[in-house]
Amino acid sequence: MVRVPVSRAFSWTAPVWQADLDAFGELRNTTLLRMLQEAATRASSDVGFDAAYYERTGLMWIIRRTRLTLTSPARYGDVLTVRTWIADFRRVRSQREYEVHAGDRLVARASTDWVFVDRTTGRPRRIPDEWEATFMPDGPTAAERVPFPETEPGPRSTTLRRRVELHELDALRHVNNSNYVAYLEQAAYDVAGAGGFDLDAQTGAGGRLRPTSHDLEYLDAALYGETIGVTLWTIADTEAEIELHAHLHRGDFTRPLLHARSRYAWTGAAGVNPMPKELRAAFSRP
Repeated sequence: MVRVPVSRAFSWTAPVWQADLDAFGELRNTTLLRMLQEAATRASSDVGFDAAYYERTGLMWIIRRTRLTLTSPARYGDVLTVRTWIADFRRVRSQREYEVHAGDRLVARASTDWVFVDRTTGRPRRIPDEWEATFMPDGPTAAERVPFPETEPGPRSTTLRRRVELHELDALRHVNNSNYVAYLEQAAYDVAGAGGFDLDAQTGAGGRLRPTSHDLEYLDAALYGETIGVTLWTIADTEAEIELHAHLHRGDFTRPLLHARSRYAWTGAAGVNPMPKELRAAFSRP
């Protein structure tokens, strides 16, 4: 990701709660993404673009794409500082950057591409000049936007299915953006388990499959009660890492919900290690 000079940055600090931890004692990535969304909301409210503003104007922001790079895990007792700023405005879109620290330690970097839309129709609306004047008083800048690296499922792809549950919805009554990461990570563990290298086998081997990055392009909203498919396939690997591509879709494949690329590393107590051959084989099965 390219860092852009900051005109107006906002910082928000929050502790990691015990309930935020996953099975490995680390902050869940779904929770981390929710913290980024909350920081963006607070940054907007801090300069007057609060809930009353959106209610009055009938406008809102939706996320088109999120890129997340995970540098080091956060754990219980960490106090996280989320620093965020707007990198650019482009007619109906705005790219926002984030850095998350636990003290001096970098936990994650992220970038979200937001689209300004009408709350009733969902159609894009031009961003008012007052936004640029507020967040970029020194003049506009242009952030780099790299097109999503699209590929099609190969012969070794696997499709898993799941039902959208009530607890996964947000106030707009569709699946919250952060929950798609849980779908992707669960699918990766399901593929590993089906290949004979489930959670217990990973623990017995002294490590775990840990996500190191996610690149998500949101295309449509999954709704309560729908059965959706997660089609997953390997597109690249190294000695210690594997890169997976995923399509989330409604059952007939004609209505895509999300495209994603995710990287996973095999990590143990000493850090990143060569991936066990059994785990690598699980992701190369036809």
